[in-house]
Amino acid sequence: MVAVEVLTAVLVLALAIVTTAVFYVGLLGAVGLIRYVQCDHCGHLGLTSASEPLRSCLHCRHGQLFHPHFALHHARAEHGSDRLGPAGGR
Repeated sequence: MVAVEVLTAVLVLALAIVTTAVFYVGLLGAVGLIRYVQCDHCGHLGLTSASEPLRSCLHCRHGQLFHPHFALHHARAEHGSDRLGPAGGR
């Protein structure tokens, strides 16, 4: 029974920390200090203080962060093939 109470307390604490962090990021966004922008290369969203799109993001620079299926897609996109696949999505 003690283990369930400890796990519940840890879960509540983790949710409180995440909720507080998201709240402060939202406040910074409302003030205009942080913006969500889309990467020009891969389309992922990222946080930045500039309003122009990112030229490359964490996913572009570190392909091993992708799931293996997306890592294969990322390798094709780097070599200039279509984002929809080798047949252009057909």
